[in-house]
Amino acid sequence: MREELESFLMKFGVFKVGVADPEGGFGMAKEGCHPRDVMKNCNSVVVFALHVGLDYYTTLDYRQKGDVESRVLSIYCDWVSSKLADFLRDKGYDAVVPHGFKDEEERIARLSFKLAAYEAGLGVFGRSSILITPEYGPRVNFGVVLTDASIEPDEPLKDFNPCQQCDTCVSLCPINAISKELPPPKGFDRERCIGFVYKIREKTDRRIRLCGYCYNRCPVGEISEKTFHLSRCKTLLDLNEQRRKRLLRSLNVDKNEAVQK
Repeated sequence: MREELESFLMKFGVFKVGVADPEGGFGMAKEGCHPRDVMKNCNSVVVFALHVGLDYYTTLDYRQKGDVESRVLSIYCDWVSSKLADFLRDKGYDAVVPHGFKDEEERIARLSFKLAAYEAGLGVFGRSSILITPEYGPRVNFGVVLTDASIEPDEPLKDFNPCQQCDTCVSLCPINAISKELPPPKGFDRERCIGFVYKIREKTDRRIRLCGYCYNRCPVGEISEKTFHLSRCKTLLDLNEQRRKRLLRSLNVDKNEAVQK
């Protein structure tokens, strides 16, 4: 079953597949966000990874309900997930593609794909709470399918500690939302980070929508240039140094010396 699953997914450009055990893992899941809160008879959490280069912020030219940008690769991941669910159902198993938010206001996902990928051995949490893979660092997209099929699970990565001797994201973060004193991801201030992103969007009338430093400057793994060339969701990194400093000053951010290209 495992070989069939991997062979099926590789045809869609997936570079790695992992399986997490909902019974023995997910101790870090928030209340109500465990795989079995989504699918009661879940026996396996199948996670696949797609390499996206520096294109995670690529968007289509429209906004979905709630003024949320629709990312091309997220749409593709959703499509591959639905194909995988159909594949499992054709074999007689139940399958669910998790989606939506447990808490929409706080942007808490019904099921954390990062946590699922961690439990499935695809990567580890970095200092900025992004998931870092050995192959491509954080520059990946994950798809998740829950199933009642019993598939041999993988273990979380134990000998991969990319942040141990690295503080790149700590020094680059414009608002000091990442601490080096605590082990990843405990040193990440999510509320501070999200608040900063919302301020960027408000101040620029949504022309700049994300920060992007910890994602695009992480030195781990292979870094590939863009492969998609549609409209792009702009980040602070798309501004020249002078404009970037001006924007940060307007947001009362003093750590300008730490946000050089």
